[in-house]
Amino acid sequence: MSVAQNTGIRTTLRRLMVAAVACTAVAGGAAFAVGDSEPVTPQTVAGVAEDNGWPVAPPSPTPAPTN
Repeated sequence: MSVAQNTGIRTTLRRLMVAAVACTAVAGGAAFAVGDSEPVTPQTVAGVAEDNGWPVAPPSPTPAPTN
């Protein structure tokens, strides 16, 4: 291997290690922040607690069976 190739490999490995350490730090910080928070209660907006308040179409009536 040439010196230039060794330098390129070392640079690439160094960058990958820095990225891995940064991602681990961010993930650890997020886990710490979520771990210390209190449980979140769902909010009720305008009396609708399901489907995030999106309008829900009423179910269509089923036709009566004919004999």
